[in-house]
Amino acid sequence: MLSLFPGILYLAPFTSTILRLGAGAAFIYAGYFMFVHRDDFTKIRLPIIAHPALWMLWVSGVITIADGVAIVLGYGTQLAAIIGIIIAVKHMSLSKQYESLRPLPRSTYALLLLMCLALLISGAGPFGLDLPL
Repeated sequence: MLSLFPGILYLAPFTSTILRLGAGAAFIYAGYFMFVHRDDFTKIRLPIIAHPALWMLWVSGVITIADGVAIVLGYGTQLAAIIGIIIAVKHMSLSKQYESLRPLPRSTYALLLLMCLALLISGAGPFGLDLPL
């Protein structure tokens, strides 16, 4: 089948970069949300760990922001994509009673999961800090 817009095919190398910028920005926002609403997180009782300690929120927020920054820069992209998949699955699995703990809707985390899977397969692309071997 012929391409509907053949004039934009020269932008194909930018696809990994666009995926990295979108996924990284979402993870950075999710980590920032954890820092801003940390008091709300400590008041809610969770299964297994009861009330999360403040240091748990700091560790989770730092890991999420660091993962977002690594994805945006394209540094360790495939490892960062695996960590992003774990974060996306964790946030998707929160039940309805913990809806306030989720900074983004469940559907957004499903899309982040797919974006991270694409980055895991394709790598950083030509504009990332990772160099293909």
